[in-house]
Amino acid sequence: MIQSATPAENVATDDFRFERKLLPAGYAKPEVLALIRQHPSGFREAYPPRWVNNLYLDSPGLDDYNDHVAGLAQRSKSRIRWYGDLHGPIPKPVFERKSKQGTVSGKRAHSMPPLALNGSLVEHKLRAMLSELGMEDPVWRCLDQRQPSLINRYHRHYYLSGDGRVRLTVDSDLAFYAPDHTTAALASRPPADCAVVIELKYAPSDSDCAADIANWFPCRIARCSKYVLGIEAIRHA
Repeated sequence: MIQSATPAENVATDDFRFERKLLPAGYAKPEVLALIRQHPSGFREAYPPRWVNNLYLDSPGLDDYNDHVAGLAQRSKSRIRWYGDLHGPIPKPVFERKSKQGTVSGKRAHSMPPLALNGSLVEHKLRAMLSELGMEDPVWRCLDQRQPSLINRYHRHYYLSGDGRVRLTVDSDLAFYAPDHTTAALASRPPADCAVVIELKYAPSDSDCAADIANWFPCRIARCSKYVLGIEAIRHA
């Protein structure tokens, strides 16, 4: 059950940026982390590793999922993100509306009241909280037609290049949950080549630098949407 507390305010809006995923198939996470430490760009840990949890919201017909599968140039997804434990008190949840326009991505975020997740969702309470966030009308009109569609969870490491131009994350231990029953993960896991995901995040002006960084790794850029993988896991559970 989700329970609310106090009101919240908007938080930052990200500039549009490139986000590129690398799939180091055949490499275990310790090997991937060792590669990053050896990278000539001098990556350093930017933030302690932590668990990332996401509750996705989509239309009854899964419009956002279908747009991603089709590879539409303009698409979006909506989620509530929090860190740490999956269940129990969630002191600082954030609603995020992530959009993609062509090859760049942006994100608008709104802080939310504290929540508690105890095994199931009460959708009308969640919708009431979202309506109080003060989001601009076009976003709210879109959200009003959406409902919980997926919960996923993964462990993330954070790095920054020595010159500060490129952010890098490493995600692993991905698990999927049905939004109406979060006490047990689905038996289905991501494909082996998505077991560990490296992601580069950088401004368009730093594309050449990021390309050099990516080319050093023994793997290539590929598509790997955690949301798409999760919806497909639920469908085949």
